[in-house]
Amino acid sequence: MYSQFAASGETMEWSEVELPPVQQAGLASWYGDGAWHGEVTANGEPFDPWQYTCAHRSLPFNTMVLIENRANRRRVWCRINDRGPYGFVNDDGEWDFVVSSSPDKNWRGILDMSIATARALGTTEVGLQHVYLRYWTRNSRPNFHLAGLNP
Repeated sequence: MYSQFAASGETMEWSEVELPPVQQAGLASWYGDGAWHGEVTANGEPFDPWQYTCAHRSLPFNTMVLIENRANRRRVWCRINDRGPYGFVNDDGEWDFVVSSSPDKNWRGILDMSIATARALGTTEVGLQHVYLRYWTRNSRPNFHLAGLNP
């Protein structure tokens, strides 16, 4: 597959970038106004709200995920460095909070994002946003090869 761009009478053509497959769809939230700045994340590093990072309940730390806002189609790459979100609906229909990765909970969402990530996606005004979470798993292979440099 190729993309084309025409400007000043010249047409340029290049290979399209392959996107990872959609692995999850659900709600994403963001961490808020930066009050957590400097606090230790689940992987041990200090939280920086201006980095493109996010929390997921089960993906390995340092996994790079492509988050796509389903409303406006904006996309941003983000690194998993924390665990969450932990909000869920309890048996009485009320919102509650518990630190757990149990699949039996009615979780509020699939991802908590840093402010930088939420701004890039255009979600800071709405709070919760429906997103697609794209990433390659160990069993899936991208349709391209990375070049290796030998010094």
